[in-house]
Amino acid sequence: MSLPDPRRYGNGAQSELAQLAERGGAPLATAVSHVLARNDDAKIAAAYAAATSRAAYRNLWEATAVAVDAAPADAAVVARVFAMPWLLVCGARAGATLPGVLSDVSALAKVLEESGALGANRNLGFANALTDLETLDHIAPSTLRAWSAGAGLRDFPPAPVVLTPGDETVHLRFLLGAAVAPPHAAGIADTATNVVAWGMKATAALSPQLAVPGINVLPMPRPPMSVMRAAYAGRRAGLEAAFNLFVSNTLRRFRLKVGDPAVVLSAHDGGELRVTLSSTLDEGMTQGYRWPLHPLDDVGEIAAVMEEFLRDCRVPDVTIFPDVLPDATDTGALLFPTPAMAKAQH
Repeated sequence: MSLPDPRRYGNGAQSELAQLAERGGAPLATAVSHVLARNDDAKIAAAYAAATSRAAYRNLWEATAVAVDAAPADAAVVARVFAMPWLLVCGARAGATLPGVLSDVSALAKVLEESGALGANRNLGFANALTDLETLDHIAPSTLRAWSAGAGLRDFPPAPVVLTPGDETVHLRFLLGAAVAPPHAAGIADTATNVVAWGMKATAALSPQLAVPGINVLPMPRPPMSVMRAAYAGRRAGLEAAFNLFVSNTLRRFRLKVGDPAVVLSAHDGGELRVTLSSTLDEGMTQGYRWPLHPLDDVGEIAAVMEEFLRDCRVPDVTIFPDVLPDATDTGALLFPTPAMAKAQH
């Protein structure tokens, strides 16, 4: 049994770009490039809203990502702008705030250089602010294209991490940077994909800069990518890491008190997947995790990741709801369904 897709695509508006996105290919790529050349970000946004399927949305997103990263044809060298996602796994014994500004970003650049991750890229530099996903999502495609044409990075607002006492939590932040390279040389998004080669040293370089008394922080880097791709990949990695942490911690509590929980996977109006852990021995122990879906996400792939992790955790009882469920109950509370609800439906 598979989870249904709760998302709804297309707002009914007419959009030439959205129509081209249904088929994809060279006509779409050409049209997107022309729209970006006019700095018409509103037209691209309207096309996303009008896209009638995940495939069309993905075609449009991919064409935009390629177009914004294209270097000028006559450039001798290009300064490729990129973003490096960081997953910060934090545990706090008291309320605290992690800094959103780093004191020595050159230490991270040195790690990448010494590990051979730069390839033909030179003059690598990072902004010193750890910024968040919302900031990246609000950068207009025309701005990204201007960066590729040599406009240069602007300053980004730092996004400190506010922590409260309790379980470990996962926080997603990004470091933006730029590296100079010949236009036809592989960019850092291609040369630094092997995180194993530089990840531990990068973590060691960043950890002291995030140190706060009473806080445990494990920074985990993901490969640097162009900004659009890094935003999506970072979001996906952050949600999966948070899911794994939630399941591990919640299972531990259940098993100490009532044994193995029953687990339900469900899809809900509003476009999210949920995982609910509950026990007939203690109804008050019901716990849930929410995975909001991006228009690019593959529901089947995400559900498979969830099921695999639950199997790895030796969870014996998993129920999958075959239908899209409401977002909330009649009382307005978020709906986290139990296996009993699945039996009642059938």
